[in-house]
Amino acid sequence: MNSNSRVSVVLVNWNGAEHLRVCLPSLAAQSLKPLEIIVVDNCSSDNSVEVAESFAVRWLPLQVNLGLGPALNRGAKIAKGDFVLFVNNDMRFDPGFVASLVGALQSDEQIFAADGMQFNWDGTSRPHMAARITHIPCTRNSSTELVPGLHFYQQEKKGKASVFMASAACMMVRKTMFEDLGGFDERLPLGYEDVDICWRGWLCGRKTIYTPGAICWHRIGASIVSVEAARFSFRGVLTGRILFSTKLLPARYALRTWLVSTAGFAKDLSRGKWEFAMDRVRILVKMVGVAPQLIRERRALFRAAGHSPDEQLDILLHLTNDDL
Repeated sequence: MNSNSRVSVVLVNWNGAEHLRVCLPSLAAQSLKPLEIIVVDNCSSDNSVEVAESFAVRWLPLQVNLGLGPALNRGAKIAKGDFVLFVNNDMRFDPGFVASLVGALQSDEQIFAADGMQFNWDGTSRPHMAARITHIPCTRNSSTELVPGLHFYQQEKKGKASVFMASAACMMVRKTMFEDLGGFDERLPLGYEDVDICWRGWLCGRKTIYTPGAICWHRIGASIVSVEAARFSFRGVLTGRILFSTKLLPARYALRTWLVSTAGFAKDLSRGKWEFAMDRVRILVKMVGVAPQLIRERRALFRAAGHSPDEQLDILLHLTNDDL
């Protein structure tokens, strides 16, 4: 690594004191030093501050819980590094994790973001590898619906590979490019913030890559252990699907997403999920108000890129065979 370069790690925390006891030591043990570690706290009520103070980290307390994306932006704003690594608090990292991602970014000045291989906590599965999108659910690997009509899945790769997105749980970015892109969309509180920014990066010719040599372990879902957290996640994902499809996808996907999201109200009621049904209504009303602005942003983004949403989607669909 260039001696003038520095890496900042931005970690968002909410009542995660026990997670910090594992995550922070694994960051401190990284082979690449020095690291600036910033813990952005989303108004925790546990003893997270005491745990953080026992390590050499910067503590940035927020007065309200802003959600993930906005809190990551606050951390990135004060970060001093040329590269910023965004991580979840419920993770631990191989000692070479940071060095591997830095090496990947330094290999090509057009690379905006890179992420690594995520194992589950006990190492028995790999829930995140090279992220791919497809029109048809993948039969060999389990896939997840990104929006109605589009799915994403994880593909094993032996070497670095171009991917449509990097996971915000373990994503390193070039800070100058992150700032040029305006950071994570602040309207996305939890979910799709990583998909959105990587998609916008590709629109500007800024690559995202997967680096299998960067290994970490993720206690997936550990931060969603209460009804309050589950509802926050639900609102975040619903907001993300609507915002992302309206701003960045071909119109047919946006229309389908709006229709399915609206029809979900009846499903919530049939399952007796009254609070979730009310959350859905609030989000839909809010997004109707935001829609005109999203459409204006959409036109500006694709006008600057010089191609259509369909052409952009086609580019990212065909990354599967684009190994580096």
